[in-house]
Amino acid sequence: MAILWNGSLIPWTDASGDPYAGAKAYFFDSGTTTPQVTYTTAALSIPHDHPVVANASGMFPAIFLVEETIHRLRILDADDATIWDVDAISVPTTVPPEAPSGVTDAEFLYQTGDIKMAWRTAAPTGYVRLNGRTIGSASSGATERANADTSALFQFLWTQDANLSVSGGRGGSAASDFAANKTIALPDFRGRVPAGLDSMGNSAANRITDAQLGADSDTLGSAGGASTVALVTGELPSHSHAAGTLAADSGGAHTHFVAANAASTAALSNTNQLANNGDTGPSEDEYDLAGTATAATIGLTSSGGAHTHTVSGSTATAGSGTAHNNLQPTVLIPFFIKL
Repeated sequence: MAILWNGSLIPWTDASGDPYAGAKAYFFDSGTTTPQVTYTTAALSIPHDHPVVANASGMFPAIFLVEETIHRLRILDADDATIWDVDAISVPTTVPPEAPSGVTDAEFLYQTGDIKMAWRTAAPTGYVRLNGRTIGSASSGATERANADTSALFQFLWTQDANLSVSGGRGGSAASDFAANKTIALPDFRGRVPAGLDSMGNSAANRITDAQLGADSDTLGSAGGASTVALVTGELPSHSHAAGTLAADSGGAHTHFVAANAASTAALSNTNQLANNGDTGPSEDEYDLAGTATAATIGLTSSGGAHTHTVSGSTATAGSGTAHNNLQPTVLIPFFIKL
């Protein structure tokens, strides 16, 4: 049988995109310079010339090769410069492989309890949806699937996850509970994103902790998280507020005295009062303030004493306390589990 050479019927061009007009394709037996016969048709009845020459567009005609052969291919341009020279090229076969016989190994098949996603809303044959509803026997009254074909999954879930609810409580075995027409709840993936157990046989990765999840991060089926979150004070970044209505009240009525100058202190008898300084002449009506005069206090007011002010009002408000959206970019698709 014949194989069409994959370089046929397409233009061969150089790095600039110009066609290799008049290029020549030489086919040889592998490892030799012995020409290998190529053919014009799949019937392998009319041989090509050797070499096969490309047209003005750099395109070779249909070139058919004998399948399951090995050849060397050398392509030269019109001036005999080498474009390509590759040896040991295998020609594939067109014979279809034999149909498999026997039973497919279980490792290549979905097994009971395996989970998959599919772009559909109804469960495919042999699966049920992971929606938190129940499965059981035909007489069980299960809400997702009540059928004898749920026996394997019922027993699988009963054994693998002790936290899944069984109607009437768990009995002596999964098989006896199924026979007793009990139901078992399916894992609930509604609106949830699956994630790996935090240790999974290794040391804890601490990527999902018990505190974050609100449940044991190493228990199969543990669920947690929230679609919205209201931050507490300790989770807020450091920040400041505007003054708002803050205001300070008066410290109350109080007075200060001013010390007199040193020259006139002796003439003054009443501390903290104005008195004539006794001078005569143009400035005879000058007055000094009575008080204790020292080098440190002359011309200064005294302290009014320690006192406080009351601050009233509040800073400007910011934020609302409303829970914020905690949803990652999401596309919704159902999850199914194999019966």
